[in-house]
Amino acid sequence: MFKFNRVKPYAFYGVMKYPLAGLVRLLFKLEVHGRENLPAKAGGVIIACNHLHAIDPGFLVAATKMRWRFMAKQELFESGKSRWACTHFNAFPVRRSVVVDRPAIDFAANVLQDGRAGLGIFPEGTRSADGKLLPGKHGAAVLARKTGSAVLPCSLYWDGKLRRGTRVTVRIGEMIPFAQLGMGQAPNKRENAAATAKIMAVIGELRAQGHG
Repeated sequence: MFKFNRVKPYAFYGVMKYPLAGLVRLLFKLEVHGRENLPAKAGGVIIACNHLHAIDPGFLVAATKMRWRFMAKQELFESGKSRWACTHFNAFPVRRSVVVDRPAIDFAANVLQDGRAGLGIFPEGTRSADGKLLPGKHGAAVLARKTGSAVLPCSLYWDGKLRRGTRVTVRIGEMIPFAQLGMGQAPNKRENAAATAKIMAVIGELRAQGHG
């Protein structure tokens, strides 16, 4: 069982970050647009992206070369080897079967407040089977409110089935400061929904540009 007791990023991720980026670039034709929008450091930032494939975190790591901790579905942590790999690549589990996974949300907030890593989240909550953007869940907005964090919207795009040699486009949008999300400090479902809609709209606009 994963224990939400270590906010400090794992050293394994730091060691493997650049080899992983190299492997991704070896296997796929990676194009990255918007690098000028990257923050000086990932700490305290939420990177929010559409979700197409299990390898999506690898694309974001290769595109940004920054330290992120990713929310990942709990099922990936149910076997020993998979749990070890996910944990040491700085992922942590979230239960999709509950409305609010409080331990995961609290841990994510601690990660953001700690500042040694940013938080990677796929607001759709699951992979899109046909590539079309799914409605966003409110996790990114809730965490932005809890921590005052900015949101860095990103998109992934490729044509057809992902295979070796596929041209993959990563677009990094302009940072959305917390003040621009239209939320107060007190929990408010309507504000969460509006902020989520804003984040998803930007992700959708980035994705619509395709390879460009």
